[in-house]
Amino acid sequence: MSFSILASGFGAGFLIAAQVGPIWLLCFRNGIRFGFPAAFGIGLGAAVIDTLYCVLGALGAAVLLSAHSTQRVISVVGALVISWIGIKTIITHRKTIDAGIDETAVKTPSFASALRRSLLATASNPLTIISWVALLSAASTFITGTSGKIGFAFGVGGGSFLFFLTLSLVASYMGRRLSGHWLRRIDQISAYLFLVFALLLVYRALTT
Repeated sequence: MSFSILASGFGAGFLIAAQVGPIWLLCFRNGIRFGFPAAFGIGLGAAVIDTLYCVLGALGAAVLLSAHSTQRVISVVGALVISWIGIKTIITHRKTIDAGIDETAVKTPSFASALRRSLLATASNPLTIISWVALLSAASTFITGTSGKIGFAFGVGGGSFLFFLTLSLVASYMGRRLSGHWLRRIDQISAYLFLVFALLLVYRALTT
């Protein structure tokens, strides 16, 4: 395995992780709302799943992961998970407003709970699988051998990890400087965007 293969995977992982989607939004929202540990738990979970899917693809599972039946099942599961996150965000937001609770008094999710949520949400996000299967397909044109593909996959994981680490730091920095009004606005926007992503996944499951 050469350094160029690892670096190529690193760059690809960073750029793909930077695309705005439900996991990106969840990491950003957690960082602003709850601080670095809750955001980093989301980011680490995403990087772990990204690496896992890439390794599976490198070992020959790309055909299974890209099958229409697999994509339908994962789309439905992903829609349910992301809908649950969106609905829970809305309920928490409404309870906070109705009870007149100070924004800083809302329970902060732990690193472990954020990590568990991220592992489930990322693993059931078909967009994650599509991205990595397509990337491995393109990478196969210049990477030969299983060891090279696995090295590329770990480079992808490293790039994804660096992006989410950066996003967690930036979001937590912003969150310390935003007023309660803006925190509530971010909760509202995030909740409805989660539901939009869920509807898109349902549409995908029906049309795949």
